[in-house]
Amino acid sequence: MIALSLVVALAATGLAVQGAKAPACQSDGNRRGAERLQGTVRKGERFTRTTSSGWIVTLLPSPKGWVLQVTVTGRESEDLARLTPPWHFVPNPREIEGWHFRNADNTGSNEGNVNAPQELREFIFSPEVGRGIEYNGSGTSPEDVEKVRAFGRGWLFIEAYALTPPRQGERAAFESMTFSACLTWPANLRMEPTRR
Repeated sequence: MIALSLVVALAATGLAVQGAKAPACQSDGNRRGAERLQGTVRKGERFTRTTSSGWIVTLLPSPKGWVLQVTVTGRESEDLARLTPPWHFVPNPREIEGWHFRNADNTGSNEGNVNAPQELREFIFSPEVGRGIEYNGSGTSPEDVEKVRAFGRGWLFIEAYALTPPRQGERAAFESMTFSACLTWPANLRMEPTRR
């Protein structure tokens, strides 16, 4: 009973600690490499971490949270995860915003009435994005998206977060977020710095 009261109190204040655990992040023998990273970020802060394999994971601050990007050395301004669907009508999982976790009038938790990604955010990436594969609005081919997905897959899992206080009629923003993330890619890839 005390645990339930604590969860209700945390939700009412905009603080949440997730009970679920992040998915496994492991290489798949000689087929796929994998790397995991963890971090905590506060409102307005930028998070950047380069993995030992050379992938650069960045959370760029936005007014309500962050936008996740995957890049490589020499192409830091080019988001290799930008073909992650969906692109229209609902929030993209790379857009991590506080209002995704509140109900429509921002008075309580999102109980499923707001169509938005939750704690687990899956994304795709490839160094071919911007070099032969490009987002082209509704003209983006499903084949190109599948090529990107076949190369790189990842997830970001929100382990704990704090939101701005509930205020009816406003949109919630993140105050802070603790997360873990995983990237997987073909194991035979050797990352080399690229030049433009």
